[in-house]
Amino acid sequence: MNKREMEKFKKILIEKRNDLLDVVKKKKEQDLTEGEIGDEIDNALQNIEKEMLFELADNEKVILDAIESALRRIEKGTYGHCESCKDKIKEKRLKAIPWVRYCIECQEKLEG
Repeated sequence: MNKREMEKFKKILIEKRNDLLDVVKKKKEQDLTEGEIGDEIDNALQNIEKEMLFELADNEKVILDAIESALRRIEKGTYGHCESCKDKIKEKRLKAIPWVRYCIECQEKLEG
């Protein structure tokens, strides 16, 4: 992968990271501003919504960690190579999931 392509993926990763950070920030702000007013059913619904937000936040944290890892690999010059077999990851896969760590073959082995 040439330097220009690496910069393109770096820009995509930084934009995605910033978008996720904004989403997490908005969720935290929303959670802080919501008061627990209402009856038991309202409180139960609010608790369910909070649990769903925490689950989403956990998923977003995983993606953020993966993005940070991909940005470190760009800096080291190893971005675009499978962390398992060291082969190049196909560009189509990188375009779909820029923070991906494994080629499709190794990913299937890990999931299987």
